[in-house]
Amino acid sequence: MVFDSVFYSAEPLVVTAPTGSGKTVIFELAIIHLLKSFENSSSNNDYKIVYMAPVKALCTEKLHEWARKFSRLKVNCIEVTGDTDVTDLDYLKKHQLILTTPEKWDSLTRRWRDHTRLMKCVRLFLIDEVHILNEEGRGPTLEAVVSRMKMLKQQQNSDNNSLPSLRFIAVSATIPNVEDLAQWLGYHEKPAKFFKLDEDMRPVKLHKVVKGFDSKLSSYLFDVHLSYKLKNVITQYSEGKPTLVFCSTRKSVLATAGVLMKMITFSFTDIQKTGLARLCEQIVDNKIREFVKVGIGCHHAGLVMTDRNLLENGFREELIPVLIATSTLAMGVNLPAHLVVVKSTQFYGNGGYQDYSDSQLLQMIGRAGRPQFDTSATAVIMTRASSEVRPLLQPLQPPGG
Repeated sequence: MVFDSVFYSAEPLVVTAPTGSGKTVIFELAIIHLLKSFENSSSNNDYKIVYMAPVKALCTEKLHEWARKFSRLKVNCIEVTGDTDVTDLDYLKKHQLILTTPEKWDSLTRRWRDHTRLMKCVRLFLIDEVHILNEEGRGPTLEAVVSRMKMLKQQQNSDNNSLPSLRFIAVSATIPNVEDLAQWLGYHEKPAKFFKLDEDMRPVKLHKVVKGFDSKLSSYLFDVHLSYKLKNVITQYSEGKPTLVFCSTRKSVLATAGVLMKMITFSFTDIQKTGLARLCEQIVDNKIREFVKVGIGCHHAGLVMTDRNLLENGFREELIPVLIATSTLAMGVNLPAHLVVVKSTQFYGNGGYQDYSDSQLLQMIGRAGRPQFDTSATAVIMTRASSEVRPLLQPLQPPGG
């Protein structure tokens, strides 16, 4: 169904599908389809592919994966984010696959008219986690970037170029109104083709639990209160398998780890003890090292990259039974767990506490489930007893609306 549209056509696509159901494969098939279209062309280097993700970590993850896969097909990959020194589009001439964020691509392409020839080489535009269109901060940037690329598509078509024109493919696990996005990414009143794959397509079935706690405490103190409830939740639902706990702030991550390390004890095999000791020797941050010694990892953007990578690998290798992280880790980075706990449904932003959106909650609980190891997974949402956890997604605001 989706395969035929991706691999045997060049039409734009929008796909919403559960986490772990193969959205990355859709991108890879689209890349191969484009490469095949150049097989009989003498100018097979005259193309660019742009992969856009909302966070740098996701770009880095895909870079490591795709650089290895596509190097055999003579595709040069480059990461262009806030962590790189690329300041001009000319730097990208020798690369075919560009992995970037909306903010970085926006800054690079604002003066696109100075690089018209290079910009017209963009033949495939891959948008990961497209649901961020609904976010107040980053949504307008993504909308502006895609609108700019759509304008270039119109120019490509008016040039009557024999090469393939620009193709858009957008995916997410949490698009409620995929039809609106398909209309936007279409061309000449013809919408993009879209697919809506429901939870039945999820490779690991997800059991969702909402735990409400009575409390008249302030939002900050309620978050602290939940830290002391966390041990029972992990004991009841983890089945001794990897657990991922999402907190709203870096401060909450560290405070939660501090409480949990005093309340919970893990049993390790001799092999795990050796691996854990080796891991601790490499960690730079002293406080994080103390948590890791007892089997608790802390992950947030304030850590140095080497520590973040060590914690992620330690969690994947099951040396760290519990990883406590900020919600940004939910944005596509491949760290699935058997149990995911969302500790509080509120976060601090814009001067006050506000509720997570439905799509943010779904992104977090979507990290539960390891296709290689589990047939089922559990997600627990900890909130106030008076809070309503909405069962339905709120529609994305249509671009331009």
